[in-house]
Amino acid sequence: MIRLVASDMDGTLLGRDGRISDRTAQTIRQMRASGCEFVVCTGRGYEDAKRPLEEQAIDCDVICMNGAKVCDRMGNAIFKQELSYEQIKDVLACREPGMLFDFMTNEGSVTISTREEFRKGFEEGILLPMAGGISFEIIKSKFRFISESELFAGDLEIFKMSVMSRDKEALMRVRAKLLKDSSFAVVSSDETNLEITNSSAQKGIALLKYAQSHGIQLREILAVGDSENDRSMLELPLGYTLAMANGMELAKKTARCQTRSNAEDGVAYAIETLVLPS
Repeated sequence: MIRLVASDMDGTLLGRDGRISDRTAQTIRQMRASGCEFVVCTGRGYEDAKRPLEEQAIDCDVICMNGAKVCDRMGNAIFKQELSYEQIKDVLACREPGMLFDFMTNEGSVTISTREEFRKGFEEGILLPMAGGISFEIIKSKFRFISESELFAGDLEIFKMSVMSRDKEALMRVRAKLLKDSSFAVVSSDETNLEITNSSAQKGIALLKYAQSHGIQLREILAVGDSENDRSMLELPLGYTLAMANGMELAKKTARCQTRSNAEDGVAYAIETLVLPS
């Protein structure tokens, strides 16, 4: 019996329009009425994750920033694991020309890239997961632009950093350097980015802690995702692990099953098929 469904957001719970469909929202409500809980596991920060949930009146806990922070439905931190300033400096020491850097912090998203660099990144299509016809002005408004010295001068808690570049080989070189250090977790949600957290801050680790705190066994969990940043939960010995039909090949190879695409309400289909009583 499944008692907890854990779902990624972008490319999974959200459709191509960046919203939760009516069918998916109704299925989640029906599932929760049957006694099964629902938690979101996302690379987004809490505020960004909350918006599409609120649109469909879905009230749930959120494992955010790839597991670096777990928030209850009111936004209160249940668990958090930051990157140290030393780790941030080690990543920045790997920089190559044209790379953009942004950081998810306790004070929202910040970047040490300039507005001009950010605009160029937008025009080149490497600012992710921002997509779907969103204007540069809207994207820019989500970030605070600061200098590198300001990044280290204050009391920022940095949970996750992203490195973005159109140069895939450069990203591979950065990844290779960082993976020599076991204190980092390095994943990708697209070929133009790297998502970096503390090695103790991963979706799978956070999901295990969350389930344990709620008295839920591994065999009682269904997890679904679409990209490499979901791999740490899709490789767990859960009741069910599912990749989206639109997902990365790595996610499909890691999960034991596959559901329909996000354009076909794959999360709703999985819940209807595997969780809800027939």
